[in-house]
Amino acid sequence: MTRYPFKHLRRLRQHRWFFRFIIPYCFFMLLTLLLGYLLYDRTYEVVENEVTSANLQLLDQVRDTLDRRISEIDSIAFQIMNDPQITGFQRIDKPFEGANTYRVLETQQRLYSYNVSNNFIVDYFLFFKNSGLVLSPKTTYEMPRFYNQMLRYDGTDYDAWREELFDRYYNREFQPVRQVTYQGKPRTMMTYMQSMGYPNRVNGAIAILVDNRQLLSSLQGVDLSQGGWASIRDREGRVISSISHDATGPEGMAELPARRGILKPSEATDGMMISYTTSADTGWSYVVAQPPHVVLEKVLYIKKITFGLVGLFLFVGLLLAGWLAYRNSRPLLGIIKTLNERVSGQAQRPGDVYGFIHQAVSGLIDNNRQLESEMEKQAPLVWDTFFERLLKGEFVTLQQINTLLSHQRVDLRGTSYAIGIIRLRGGGREAGEERLRHLDLERVLVKEALRDLLGDEGYDHDIAEDRIALLLVNRGSIAESFQSRIASLIERLHERMEGVLSERISVALGSTYGSLMEVSSSYEEARQALFHTEMHSSRKVIWFEELPYESSGYYFPGEIEVRLMNYTKAGERDELARLLEGIREENFIRRHLPLSMQQLFLCEVAGCLVKIHDQLQAEQPEAVRTLFQQLTSTTDPHVLYKALAERFAELCHTLDQRKKSRNYELVDIMVESLNKRYKEPDLNLDKLADELGMSKVYLSQFFKEQTGANFSDYLVQLRMRRAKELLVGTSQPINRIAELAGYYSSNTFCRAFKRETGLSATAYRNLETGNQV
Repeated sequence: MTRYPFKHLRRLRQHRWFFRFIIPYCFFMLLTLLLGYLLYDRTYEVVENEVTSANLQLLDQVRDTLDRRISEIDSIAFQIMNDPQITGFQRIDKPFEGANTYRVLETQQRLYSYNVSNNFIVDYFLFFKNSGLVLSPKTTYEMPRFYNQMLRYDGTDYDAWREELFDRYYNREFQPVRQVTYQGKPRTMMTYMQSMGYPNRVNGAIAILVDNRQLLSSLQGVDLSQGGWASIRDREGRVISSISHDATGPEGMAELPARRGILKPSEATDGMMISYTTSADTGWSYVVAQPPHVVLEKVLYIKKITFGLVGLFLFVGLLLAGWLAYRNSRPLLGIIKTLNERVSGQAQRPGDVYGFIHQAVSGLIDNNRQLESEMEKQAPLVWDTFFERLLKGEFVTLQQINTLLSHQRVDLRGTSYAIGIIRLRGGGREAGEERLRHLDLERVLVKEALRDLLGDEGYDHDIAEDRIALLLVNRGSIAESFQSRIASLIERLHERMEGVLSERISVALGSTYGSLMEVSSSYEEARQALFHTEMHSSRKVIWFEELPYESSGYYFPGEIEVRLMNYTKAGERDELARLLEGIREENFIRRHLPLSMQQLFLCEVAGCLVKIHDQLQAEQPEAVRTLFQQLTSTTDPHVLYKALAERFAELCHTLDQRKKSRNYELVDIMVESLNKRYKEPDLNLDKLADELGMSKVYLSQFFKEQTGANFSDYLVQLRMRRAKELLVGTSQPINRIAELAGYYSSNTFCRAFKRETGLSATAYRNLETGNQV
């Protein structure tokens, strides 16, 4: 007889989680029923507010969706308007004469079909006033033919349309939905207009077509089946789009009393309940008018049945509590079962459930850290990519190199650098897989020896199956001593590999340079030296400087031209001057070129200058055209090269000033925004970067470079300055001062204040005001 109670107790213990969940539900349900009558009036008001709030939330979703769409359209128009190719095309008035025909094709090819990735956009067109052309990603029309065949606004003739297009300046203006004939079919569309040029000088316009169906689709969640209307209005109160036959609403609705709210039924609203919200970005208002019984349907239903269904509610509440308890306990039991089977390998239920979950989750965190450690092992792949770019001369500034090196935690600081290339033999005459196997083995042996010999003064990198590149770093000695140490290093490498490899290795070394930006030149020299070793010499080690000098041709390889163009466009004047001086010394001093070869060299340099002008969409000045006329007639190439170098320097200076001007403007915008908005608790670098449409990492580095302070430190200083003023000049409580200084809570503010000043906010106030604690 005594076993039965224990049997029932075991059953209860098996379902203890169900009861632990259902008891709170039942308690709160009974408490609600007891207090329901007393709180009925309040509940009715709360439910009404929740229903109307849900209606407003729906409008807010419509507003946010369209704001994002409008922002995308603004971004597209800004990108198109600031495209250098399109800006240059605005000046063309004879598009089909000479090379202008190709510029028409090039301009059209730069246009991207945004409607492929954005179904909100039907199409867009660029109208050029001077040339009378209309361009789109797929078509090119003359304006009269375009208006007759492609897009025509109903009720507007061509002359009126052209006058409307060019006789006024549009700035991010959305025109209300109109009936148009697009590609021969009737459509209703909204048109986004953005003029090209200036307010007093309109050179063209950008028109982006938005299908009215896409606008209205965002309002489909509004119930208008029993009457009412919905409309979208701009800042001036014009109806952009609407649903129903009378979307303008009753008289007096042009002015809304606030940015967001509900207007209850009245004579002014024709008995409709009106919900509205206004966008802070665009100024558009989203207005919905519905019969009251539609909006308050749930509220009226609750009011009708509350007292008559109390008993039924109790029954249903118990069922609901049981179902919720079962639903909430089941996932927990499932988690415990999964952790048992996957983590501990057992199937029994633990006694301390929460302790077991804590232990299992801790194990998962440890595994995650181990995974992160494994990911760090992939860092060599990133290093290989950096080494490849360094050898090819793809970096524009030394800052880019230093940034990547800091991420890799590699120190390459030195006074000079050189590149060496080691060539392996790999089995001599063997071919196929056997030779590759020998090459792999030799490469491993050589790299192990290099790591022992180089230490922190050099780094190796595979550039081919049979070639290894060495980056040699001079940490402080003079150039002659550096070359001696390199020669000693190569000699010791040969000694160590003697008898280990099937054949001796070949080593080619480039000249030493004083900057990592010039490492690519040393690499090119090492390649030339290696080629000479393979073709003409039996020596196993050779410096580029030891090569027999050949002056049959000028020196202007492709990588030098790329660097010359990159330095000029980046405004790097010092690097540009060094590179131009090096080219001059190589061609006019080291190489004894005949006059005809010097003229060819000057043509290459002048051609590089023309390429830069073309890429920048800049018109060639008279000085450049004069230099071209002197190329074949000059008797003093040195003077002509000096003139070309000066033109490179002028162009570099101009681009540098333009870049600095943009930088100053951006800094002013950021500083002004911080000074105005530091009171916003959610203001941070991510938010400002999104608003400016820029990368967070770049914006952080840029702000640090321009102001000398980190973004977060600058913001904290502004907030602390304001907080000190309020502490000393007012008697407001600490929590209010924290709010005015831009902090969510007084605890966060107090911690930040003490970290900055070393005093608590209260102690600082007493100290500054002379009060005794």
